[in-house]
Amino acid sequence: MVFDGEVQRRSLAESGGKPPHGCAPGAAEPAEPGSARWWTERVARRRRPRAGGLSTERIVEAALDVLRAGGVEALTVRAVAQRLHTSSPSLYRHIASRDELITLIADHVLADVRLVATGRGWRADAEGLMRELRRVLLAQPLPPSAGRSRPGYGPNTLRLVDAALALFLDAGLTAGQAGRAAAVMIQFVAGVVDIERSAAGRGSRGATGADGFDQLLSGLPADQFAALRAAGAAYVSVPSEEVFSYGMARFLDGIASELSAAGGSGTSPPVDP
Repeated sequence: MVFDGEVQRRSLAESGGKPPHGCAPGAAEPAEPGSARWWTERVARRRRPRAGGLSTERIVEAALDVLRAGGVEALTVRAVAQRLHTSSPSLYRHIASRDELITLIADHVLADVRLVATGRGWRADAEGLMRELRRVLLAQPLPPSAGRSRPGYGPNTLRLVDAALALFLDAGLTAGQAGRAAAVMIQFVAGVVDIERSAAGRGSRGATGADGFDQLLSGLPADQFAALRAAGAAYVSVPSEEVFSYGMARFLDGIASELSAAGGSGTSPPVDP
């Protein structure tokens, strides 16, 4: 794998020692890729690409091709430049590092999240948004460790957050409540997906590596792990879809309770998983 420091050294060497994006020596510390400041600076310096020239969209699509063909280990600025039949220095005018590629890809895939109003109330809309986010994150080509390693303030991430906040504000939550609800909702889905996609996660048949669980319990001291003996089989057998649906339902129950306490529309009937 090519790490960020090596990528930056290559960038400086191939551009005659000049820092990426024309930063002068002694300039302010570069913004962390994915941070609000990084996106702000990127938007400020964005120019209309020449006809047939490089653009962020073309670079991201080429990076996705590299990622799908060779995995995250193959994703380097040099590999993307080769995919585009251009030189690394040309690409470094647009992308300063591998971290920036990962940041742009992570935001790009969120454009696939469909924002659809069901017409059946806030709860159905919230469930629809959560299921859409899970669908997209499960299918994205970045591994969990890479996809979640950068802060997210890109246009597609902001679109998702805006939709979540609007949903809860329209339901009747205060700004503070809506902020907490949106943060919990998005982090719950992302966390469940990370575990689901990991080698030690859960699948359609329950927890990974649970074969022999009964034998494991039977070999433990008889006066210990009483709860595992009573409900351990149920714990390891819960499939990933049921984990997600159960957690989503309990989260939405909590929002409904908060709305009811405030005299809002928390009485919307729950949506079947």
